[in-house]
Amino acid sequence: MSQFSIKNMGIKSRVIFLGTIPALLFAIILVGYVISNIFGILNQSLEDRGRVIATQLAPAAEYGVISGNTQVLQRLVQQALSNEQDLRTVLVVDKQGLVLALSGRELPQALIAQMVKNNVQKLQQGKGIIFSAPIYRSLVEVDDFVSLSSQEVDLKKNAAPEKIGQVYVELSNQTLRNIKQDLMVKFLLIGLFGLILSALIAWRIGRNITKPIQEIAHAVHRIGEGVFSQSIIENSSGELKTLQKGFNSMSTSLKHAYDVMQDKIDDATLMLRHQAQHDDLTGLINRREFEVRLARSLKSVHESNAQHVFSFLDLDQFKLVNDTCGHAAGDELLKQVSVLLSNKMRERDTLARLGGDEFGLLLENCSLADANQINNALLKLIRDYRYIHEDKIFNIGVSIGIVVINSHFENVSDIIHAADSACYAAKNAGRNQSFLYNAGDVEVVQHRSSVEAISDITDEIDDAQFMLYCQPIVPITSTTMPHRHYEILLRKVDLDGKIVLPTTFIPSAERYHLMPNIDRWVIRNTFSAYRQLLDISGGRCNDIFSINLSGTSLSDKNLLGYIQDQFAKYAIPPSSICFEITETAAIVNLKNTILLFSALRKLGCSFALDDFGSGMSSFMYLKNFDVDYLKIDGSFVKEMHINKIDHAMVRSIHSVAEAMNIKTVAEFVENDEILTELKIIGVHYGQGLYLGVPVTVKGMIESYAKLHA
Repeated sequence: MSQFSIKNMGIKSRVIFLGTIPALLFAIILVGYVISNIFGILNQSLEDRGRVIATQLAPAAEYGVISGNTQVLQRLVQQALSNEQDLRTVLVVDKQGLVLALSGRELPQALIAQMVKNNVQKLQQGKGIIFSAPIYRSLVEVDDFVSLSSQEVDLKKNAAPEKIGQVYVELSNQTLRNIKQDLMVKFLLIGLFGLILSALIAWRIGRNITKPIQEIAHAVHRIGEGVFSQSIIENSSGELKTLQKGFNSMSTSLKHAYDVMQDKIDDATLMLRHQAQHDDLTGLINRREFEVRLARSLKSVHESNAQHVFSFLDLDQFKLVNDTCGHAAGDELLKQVSVLLSNKMRERDTLARLGGDEFGLLLENCSLADANQINNALLKLIRDYRYIHEDKIFNIGVSIGIVVINSHFENVSDIIHAADSACYAAKNAGRNQSFLYNAGDVEVVQHRSSVEAISDITDEIDDAQFMLYCQPIVPITSTTMPHRHYEILLRKVDLDGKIVLPTTFIPSAERYHLMPNIDRWVIRNTFSAYRQLLDISGGRCNDIFSINLSGTSLSDKNLLGYIQDQFAKYAIPPSSICFEITETAAIVNLKNTILLFSALRKLGCSFALDDFGSGMSSFMYLKNFDVDYLKIDGSFVKEMHINKIDHAMVRSIHSVAEAMNIKTVAEFVENDEILTELKIIGVHYGQGLYLGVPVTVKGMIESYAKLHA
């Protein structure tokens, strides 16, 4: 048996195998030894018997040979053949080889001649053995007629006996073969019996030894299959009993550990399921789970004509809290608002945080009248709520977009976009109010158009999506510097190649946090354009480019590093760049704005505060900003020649700016009357269609190149 097959045996088979093989080997050796000895004795006995018969017949036949009495010899050989069972032939010949007497099978003459020639006294022949013995004349003869002297007698005694004939005896070995076969069968039966007995004993011993081990192995296999409640009977002794006790102890420990682990897995599964469906900060349903429920509601509308209402809630002053007090304060505000809203929910309603400061409310099986009542209650709840952080108190407010979920909607995305448009309309209408979605409303159409306008804007902005324009900022008093000054304006190119004004896409871009990427594109391309002007003029260009920064960019902590990298890349003088921000954006991002202004001013950049005068506390915040230019809001400029109040506002803003040594820029200079009034007041710069229309930066560079050709 090969080593591989032994390794694949079970433990009981191994015990039986190991217990039987030695017994088998011992039996084989013993039987072989016994057979070889007994067969040798039997063979020797047969040879001795044949030799004795031959040697006994030889002297008995002496007289007959000497006397030539063949009758006596024939009776002798016949008697010998009849007395010996295994004799096949008895032959007596004289010394010349002449047959004197024969009983039994005749022997071939050639065979006798061979034995005589080779002087062989035993010859194995087929089924028998031929033995021969010489017939000698007796050494002492009694001669009644001749008297020999004693000397002659002694000489005759000492002489070699005379050979007078030969006796041949053929003895059959068939009986010996039968005896051998019988012995072989008996020994084999005895060996087989011993082997079977050894195997039975080994099997018995193996069963007693391996039964508890097999029980343990079976129990281990069951544990491997995940059935940990396994125990075995401790019915052995010695090491096996120790092994049984150890297994039962291990099984008990595994069962306990499995139960504990299963409890933990169940808890973890519940926790993961909860985390997958809920917002980490507020504990409300998250957007993914909310959309699943919204899809289920839409399906019920199509199948059973049910009615549900979806409300999209957007906090009005969350960004102010976040930027003023930090993200931790903003997170705490979201938590408190979530608790306020949750307390007003019906049991079957779903309130979710959709992201940032946006919440979703799904009112299932709810009429529009009930939905309006619920939303009005939420509006009042948030309007009356005051968020207190350290020494600051904030009025929050919320804008709500309401959508009745009906069969006109095909998917969840359409429902959310509709609610978002309605919420946007609510904000435009004055905030802290609700707006019911209607596909034909002007506000909804405008919002959808603005969303579609930014739908192709990604993180990697394609240069074919935008174009840079510039509009001159013209000196209108003799005290201003004569160099040229341009405001960089942005235009978007739609899929049809039409130019889209920024008022169409910037509000949505700000809402969806796309403006930081857009502002970076503007900065990079403006710096590149100025580099071209420097190359054309041989480095003698002293124009100033004003770049507008959005409020969301002011919150970008990496913006300063990006601007510094662009200065290094294009090698343009920082004094040629003026950054413009709106008054509202500066106030909302007051801390970040001051830090950015300080860092860029150290590089040599200048700053302009745009749309000044539109805020309620413009003059109070002005002292916090170290700016170079103050751009008077165009709403005051465009009618100042016919409106005394607007005229007074422009004059007062200019007076304050001069007191702070800040240059003023009047926007929306549309005619000569406005320009005349600005000159009288002393405003330093003017900007508007009357002074110069916006042109592409590319066209301006081409014109500049012609001048320096």
